[in-house]
Amino acid sequence: MTYLLGHDPAELARLEHQARLLAPATGTILRLAGIEPGMRVLDLGTGAGDVALQVAELVGPTGSVVGIDQSDRPLALAAHRAEQRGLTNVSFVHDDLHTVPVTGTVDAVVGRLVLLYLPDPHAVLRRFADRVRPGGTVAVMEYEMGAAGTVPPTELSARVTHWITESFRRSGLDAHLGARLAQVMRTAGFADVTTLGVQGYREIGDPDGPRMAAGIVRTLLPAIEKTGVATPAEVDIDTLEDRIARDCVDNDAILKTPTLVGAWARVP
Repeated sequence: MTYLLGHDPAELARLEHQARLLAPATGTILRLAGIEPGMRVLDLGTGAGDVALQVAELVGPTGSVVGIDQSDRPLALAAHRAEQRGLTNVSFVHDDLHTVPVTGTVDAVVGRLVLLYLPDPHAVLRRFADRVRPGGTVAVMEYEMGAAGTVPPTELSARVTHWITESFRRSGLDAHLGARLAQVMRTAGFADVTTLGVQGYREIGDPDGPRMAAGIVRTLLPAIEKTGVATPAEVDIDTLEDRIARDCVDNDAILKTPTLVGAWARVP
């Protein structure tokens, strides 16, 4: 599993900020997918536990959540955050999704922004679907990065979106996976897949949009430079957040965050 963005403290802080912005969309998708009180749920690629903690709230004390990830630092943060919130129905396992022993039965498997980094997402979906009881749910979420930008479009917002999507493409990752998520699930053997895309809009003067966009670029900067998408001077990362904010004001533009696409299906 190749996670292009790393797990240093700055990246974990960026992910926590991103998770806060994604929480309403994530909750909507999870509820529509059928996550409800009393369920036993696996969270794939749990990272710092944002989705696992949100699911733990949804399934309540009669349900349970196990988050799986292969990175120590975010898992330690996930366990600490669960303890801080007093959640006793969630636990975390350090293991690789391709090799972790698959035993027992659960009611649902979920995952957000994880399939993108798996060399064989279809195989991972199939092996964990085998753990879901008949009638249970598999629900995954990924970005359509190309949907990011501004309304109306601006030159800077177009460049930022290009830096992100092109660095992903040149690194062998699909920045448009969200748009193809139903296809990915059908290829993995699921039928009757339902999809929903939630587009975020940040008003002029809202600092969260520029912070999110600049944060992604900052984390991707080594890949942007290595793959020849842009030079550090062209990006000018230390001023980028302020430039994005000013660009929105100058052009009376609303900032669009990447679309979070959810896809889910029942296990026959």
